[in-house]
Amino acid sequence: MPKGLGLFLLASLLMVASVVSSNTALAHQQKAAETTVLLNKRSNHVEIMHRFYLHDTEHAVQSLFNKTADILDSKETQQQFADYVAEQFFARTLDGKALPLLNVGYEVEGKFFWVYQDTPLPANLEGMQLYNGSLRDIWPMQINMVNVEGKGNVKTLYFQDDKDWLVVKF
Repeated sequence: MPKGLGLFLLASLLMVASVVSSNTALAHQQKAAETTVLLNKRSNHVEIMHRFYLHDTEHAVQSLFNKTADILDSKETQQQFADYVAEQFFARTLDGKALPLLNVGYEVEGKFFWVYQDTPLPANLEGMQLYNGSLRDIWPMQINMVNVEGKGNVKTLYFQDDKDWLVVKF
């Protein structure tokens, strides 16, 4: 099977699974997260939005911090989880120059927990090296999908198994 077709089938499967499981998202862990990296030419910034299923984060914080951690009602736990995510996501230029990510905030919205980061958009950016290790340290089956938007077609990366740094070129 061609690699592109395999990625398309995996993306399709994830989309179907999310639709089918939308009614049961609070009942089962997904062990999947989605990040959007938006190259925003209007603001001249790289805007990063991490989206986690709230049910996954409930289990994760109890494993990461303590058994009584409460992502729903504790601002302290929410901040701890946002800090954890920020410590698990890195970006650099193709030549290896680190992009300093500013932690913008977080929020609980419906069945999702969002974490936001931001960095100035480098001039003449031709691609990026990305690392997304969120929750992969506690769940080896965790899949972190990253969509890079704003320069040409959307590019999608999958962080799973032993994949650490992945490259996207524009």
